[in-house]
Amino acid sequence: MHLVRLIYIGTMALGGVALGAASVHWPVIHDGPVPPMMSLLMISLVMDLVIMNRAAAGQMQPLQMNERLIGFFASAILYFILRMGLA
Repeated sequence: MHLVRLIYIGTMALGGVALGAASVHWPVIHDGPVPPMMSLLMISLVMDLVIMNRAAAGQMQPLQMNERLIGFFASAILYFILRMGLA
């Protein structure tokens, strides 16, 4: 298993947990102008840009699409579980 895959999926899962916990304390995150899934996509974009930059320099391997999907769905599922469980 790639180290890049672990970092990406772990960061996305942490982002989902943080967003879920924050949305319980601040409901505007859940009901505001930016949907929570878009926030998770922004986290994914930032991580992907960093990883693609380092992969172009030959310092790490690029992410595959299935790894991106696993990371995004893991974060979305954790967000919904926390939101429904704590709200």
